[in-house]
Amino acid sequence: MLTDLPVHEPTTEMVGRELELTSVCGRLEDSSLRLITLAGAGGVGKSRLAAEAARLLDDTFPGGIRTVDLPACPHPEEAVGAVARAVDALRHPLPAAHEPSTAAGAAPAHDPKSGLEPRPRALLILDGVEHIAARLAPVVADYLAGCPWLTVLATGQEVLRIYGEQVVPVAPLPPPGPLFEPDVADVQDNPAVQLFTRRAHEVNPGFALTAENVTSVVDICNLLEGVPLVLELAARRLRLFPLQEVQSWLHRGGDSHLAGLVDVPPRQRSLLAAAEWSCRGLTDGQRTLLARLALFRQGATLATAEKISPLSPAETAAAIEELLDRNLLRLDERQHTESRLTMSRTIRVHSLSVLDGDAEEAAAARRVHTRHYQKLMHSLEGRFHGSEQQRWLRLAAAEHDNVLAALDHVAEGPDLAPRAALVTACLRPWLVRGELKPGLHWFDSTAQAMHEADGRSGNEDETDPRLRARLHTGAGLLAAALGDHDGAAHRHRRAVALYKRLRDARAGALASARMGHALFRCGDQAVGRSLLIAARTALEGQGDTVGSAEAAASLAEVMMASDHPQDALSLLERAERIQRQNGEIRDLARTLHLRAQLAWDEDDEAGAQSALRQSLTLYDSIDERTELAAALDTFALLVQRGAGQPQRATRLLAAAENLRRRTGVKVDGERWDRLQGAVTELRSQLGWSVFATAWVEGLRLRPETMVGEALAAVEPGQRADRGEAAALTPRQLQVALLVAEGMTNRQIASRLKIAEWTVVNHVRNVMRKLGCRSRVQVAWAVGRRR
Repeated sequence: MLTDLPVHEPTTEMVGRELELTSVCGRLEDSSLRLITLAGAGGVGKSRLAAEAARLLDDTFPGGIRTVDLPACPHPEEAVGAVARAVDALRHPLPAAHEPSTAAGAAPAHDPKSGLEPRPRALLILDGVEHIAARLAPVVADYLAGCPWLTVLATGQEVLRIYGEQVVPVAPLPPPGPLFEPDVADVQDNPAVQLFTRRAHEVNPGFALTAENVTSVVDICNLLEGVPLVLELAARRLRLFPLQEVQSWLHRGGDSHLAGLVDVPPRQRSLLAAAEWSCRGLTDGQRTLLARLALFRQGATLATAEKISPLSPAETAAAIEELLDRNLLRLDERQHTESRLTMSRTIRVHSLSVLDGDAEEAAAARRVHTRHYQKLMHSLEGRFHGSEQQRWLRLAAAEHDNVLAALDHVAEGPDLAPRAALVTACLRPWLVRGELKPGLHWFDSTAQAMHEADGRSGNEDETDPRLRARLHTGAGLLAAALGDHDGAAHRHRRAVALYKRLRDARAGALASARMGHALFRCGDQAVGRSLLIAARTALEGQGDTVGSAEAAASLAEVMMASDHPQDALSLLERAERIQRQNGEIRDLARTLHLRAQLAWDEDDEAGAQSALRQSLTLYDSIDERTELAAALDTFALLVQRGAGQPQRATRLLAAAENLRRRTGVKVDGERWDRLQGAVTELRSQLGWSVFATAWVEGLRLRPETMVGEALAAVEPGQRADRGEAAALTPRQLQVALLVAEGMTNRQIASRLKIAEWTVVNHVRNVMRKLGCRSRVQVAWAVGRRR
């Protein structure tokens, strides 16, 4: 392969580009395709891919192969001259360049301009057409028209836009993605992991992918987004530092200072150089827009980009198209939400550094960003209930990291009200998505800042007391979700005091009900019960049906614990009716979970499964993560006991445990003992090998697939193995024996000191399990078993 200018010839093996290489080679072998452009962001390996394709197809181009390193040309006219010299060299090759060849796929083409006999095919590689594409395009078009034997393979962050141009997008290597406790076998074939580990081994021969370092390697590959140049530069640091030090340094943003080899093109010698080269030639307006978009950690929609742009709408549209054309931005399609403009980590870090270089513009950009999310979350806050809440909750989830960025900006200002308003607007999406610990931090720290501001001023109402009450309420709900019920009670107590000062009876009653529930969960059943009864009565008197339904469901939980199942059922039925009418999906799912627990306590397995399936479906409809784990636990225990599917029960218990680790939710002692007992029983039943396999499968279930795994369980009455599933529980056997003695339902209820309707459920389940149609058959079946 001949070159017009010195070009770096890599000696290392190319990694992870097998499909792209096959695609490029296939196009180059097709003589009807005259211009192929490999387009992609800086550092993704376009030049390397082109060089490898040319190496493999040397025989396909007997007329010669020439490469022009366009970025090495100081000025556009010099680049045009270098291309002219390369084409001339291919038109008039030296005698030793190539002997006449009849290689397959190399059909000769007639050259009308030269007047010579038909010529063999030749390949011209134009490496790095970005920044001069507009100047180079007409030149390349002329050569293609006048030299039918010529094929051009271009690489660049933008394309030439010539008729007939075949554009081949070159993306970063796919990273492994978030994995829970990854195993070497899971990721050793991932292209990004392969590239990082190979380059790491080259600089540190003792490095290998192991069970001890695989988590760090996966984290680095995900963090660096699979960009080959960045991965290779990061791997080079292992020559001097341990892997964990490199990982920590990268998380602190150290990759912006990564330096590389000196025998590569200058634009590839560091990430800073690569970013500066990529942004070369941008107008001031384009740079400013790119810098403002860099503030969006999760990308921005096109509509958002227009709102925060310093340019006019027409100029903004043109700038976005230019940035997309140059691969400085990409438009990512998202399921359930609008497409988003995103950028690589390298460009984001560089753009933010440019932004910080102009203090006035940086302050303006952050104000615009913060105001956008203050308005957005304020408008969404009232939409997290009702028929379209799923849509708005998903939108809030898509904006989560952007909202955190806005909070970081507003936290630096002296005015606490905007910060408090933004924090309180985030309560519902944080609860639903399991962002509990960071959410609690923001609620508590903001409430503390407002308290300190009151202390400095000597006026306890210096800051808005209603906002402070809402902060304490939100903090209480988040603490309760985490399992810190003592902390929840403390925070709700503060909210109650503030609402009392504000004379807001409705909000005070709801806060009091939540405090009562927290106290009950702390073990103070009597006080919790009295607070819930009083709060429910007050809320009903004020016409707050939604609040009274929440209090009723909490009070039902107290009644269940104090062995008053009929009272609990009445409260749950009322709460369920109100919540269905008002579209309170999350509260309704929680109420149905309680109904399932009540049915299970009363040995109504079918009723428990029915209620729990509804609960799981509702949680899944809003992508709930916080309370889903508890519902999965309950369902797993039901499956274990009644459906004869121990492996599925194991997977569900593991999935729930994984969710708790992600969200930080704690399990109460009694429930924890019950879960551990189930795990021990399943391990014994399945054997260690089968159990461990099922457990790992459950750990690796994605949250969006967990409910599907649960709902695929066999329902009562559809068991494949009735021998195992038909075993009576101790209470069912007790009831069956009394039936065999000829007792009526009322007599059995009196003997066992349970409700008569509970006996009816037990008898029904006994008959179903034993396949009996009458009480006489139950008596005979029990007698036979005895």
